[in-house]
Amino acid sequence: MLGPGRLGAAERRRVARHLLLDGFGLAAQERLAASRVVVVGAGGLGSPVLQYLAAAGVGTLGIVDDDVVDASNLQRQVLHSAADVGRDKTASAADALRGLAPEAEVIAHHERLTRDNAAAILGGYHLVVDGSDTYQTRYAVSDAAARLGLPVVWGTVLGWDGQVSVFWSAAPDGRAITYPDVFGPQPPEGESCATVGVLSPACGVVGSTMAVEAVKVLTGTGEPALGRLLAYDARTSTWDTIELAPPPSSGTDGPDTGAAARTPGAVEPPALGEPSALGEPGAPGVLLLDVGLRPGAVPGAVFVRLEDLAAGELPPELLDHPVDRPVVVVCERGLRSRGAEQLLRAEGWHDVTSRALLG
Repeated sequence: MLGPGRLGAAERRRVARHLLLDGFGLAAQERLAASRVVVVGAGGLGSPVLQYLAAAGVGTLGIVDDDVVDASNLQRQVLHSAADVGRDKTASAADALRGLAPEAEVIAHHERLTRDNAAAILGGYHLVVDGSDTYQTRYAVSDAAARLGLPVVWGTVLGWDGQVSVFWSAAPDGRAITYPDVFGPQPPEGESCATVGVLSPACGVVGSTMAVEAVKVLTGTGEPALGRLLAYDARTSTWDTIELAPPPSSGTDGPDTGAAARTPGAVEPPALGEPSALGEPGAPGVLLLDVGLRPGAVPGAVFVRLEDLAAGELPPELLDHPVDRPVVVVCERGLRSRGAEQLLRAEGWHDVTSRALLG
């Protein structure tokens, strides 16, 4: 897919194990050196992807992320260190990559990728790796890449489960499948690592697999996961392969593969409506806990950040509440409250209910 780039003696020595690899060799390595790859997200998946692509010898690496490093990221985002907390993720990642592969060109795009700027950001690259964690970003990446004819190596991880595939609107042999062809129209945002958790090494497994797929696409070696969705279960350390049917040429909606391929665990708790539906917040024996995004949004509730609960920093009202008395946890869409419910049950409270304030 790319023309070769000349390798100097020092670089050839550095990548000697690739040059000895059956079916790879110098020609493939020169293609990597000539390649330009942009990675969307410098988090749990972007960290291993960026590390392995830099180490593998990719010539130019772009990093797209608008977030800063938080202490809670360090459990899985291994590209960053404790000293990076508070820094832009793109700056932290760029420094780490330059230390790992000084000869690589690293470009930091410290901005949120949207439908408005996606084509401008992605247009200067040969391949996109999408490790983002929102539907809004995934669909913006997919639409822009399809217009530009770029292949997209996509992955996701949530809880114990992960998925990887390669989407390419210009792929041959009936494998011109894009992300919306598999998952349908853009849905509302669902569960995330911040609400249901994630096993940190699973990010490494899925991210490393994404890096493998990127190398295969860039070099024309092996068999990339075009037309296939790879599903990983960390509980059993097994991979399943789901064959993806190409979209119909008639322009109708794509196949309903969502039941087989959808990210696991996307179950919304029942909608609550107005907070008053819980009864009076001060009713005897009931503690109303708000883990939403805006303090004070629920009158009479005890506000606490979900991150603080995860860290074991419990509010005094909760510590004084008997473990056998009811606790109702609320947030805007019921996602953060569901995570809080799991945390409180693990801490010993028996009667915990999570609810959504919005339908």
